[in-house]
Amino acid sequence: MRKLQFTPVLLILALLLGIHANWRAPRAGGHYLADLRSTLIHAEGTVEARANLLIVRPELFPSDYRSPDHLRLKLAAILDRAHDNGLLNEHSVVALPDQIGTWLLLGGERSELYGARSLSEAQAWLLLDNPHRMAWTWLQSEGFPGVGETLLRMKAEKMARDYQQLFGSLAREYRITLLAGSLLLPEPRVENGRLLTGKGQLHNFAPVFGPDGNLLGNPQAQACPARVAGQVAVQEIHVQNMKVLVSREGCRAPSLVKSAGMQSGMALFLRGRLWPLEDLTDCCGASAFVQESTGSGSHLLSIQGASPPLAELPAEDH
Repeated sequence: MRKLQFTPVLLILALLLGIHANWRAPRAGGHYLADLRSTLIHAEGTVEARANLLIVRPELFPSDYRSPDHLRLKLAAILDRAHDNGLLNEHSVVALPDQIGTWLLLGGERSELYGARSLSEAQAWLLLDNPHRMAWTWLQSEGFPGVGETLLRMKAEKMARDYQQLFGSLAREYRITLLAGSLLLPEPRVENGRLLTGKGQLHNFAPVFGPDGNLLGNPQAQACPARVAGQVAVQEIHVQNMKVLVSREGCRAPSLVKSAGMQSGMALFLRGRLWPLEDLTDCCGASAFVQESTGSGSHLLSIQGASPPLAELPAEDH
């Protein structure tokens, strides 16, 4: 009789487990088409054997972060365009915007996430798909982090691994020095050439990869939120006879990049329709920026020496 009494409970439990397993099962990704167009905003001609700075403002969308392979497809198309126009050689420095790596937290999720109309909707999908991991991460975190920060901490280890693999391989394939933007990580560090994370405060971490795909020097790390408001950190990179400087004011404003001879820096920012980072955590200000050009797709600017007036060139469709 006791077995009969427990039978309905066991059936209900089995049903709930079945529903949860079906919910967690991988869904078909569907047919994915990436917009690979890019626009040369300015180019000074082929660089031949000279060092040059190539500023990239990539047009990215949530669906580009389905996997590191999807993101690589978009970035490789940009670098192919630059190479085909004679703007890349082994002395080229390519600069990407800050937070380009932060959105790797979207990888490996169900397709509904990438059609979310707001970051809060995307966070809801992430929470529904990862309730146990989210709860465990929150319990292990210092203080009482919000949903956005807990998501970052939950995926930090994989984000760091994917980031290093993706941008290191791009630098190695194209034989360039790659200022790979940045990503938000808890207590990031480099040990034995590997990018690792901890459980402490979030930092805006900005690695640089050499033409061999390995990390160059110690990445710049800025605590978020910044301990000193308005403090500007400068990252300096030397390639051949060219010096490149990247200025960052905490995590709040787009970074500015310039080479020696330029009077002022040029803004690095993400184009496209990614959500504002201030909606993710309370450590980052608005990531939106005046896009300065109506050209389609991703934007490229190749510079040697002082910055001349910008002249927009036709976009290329892929």
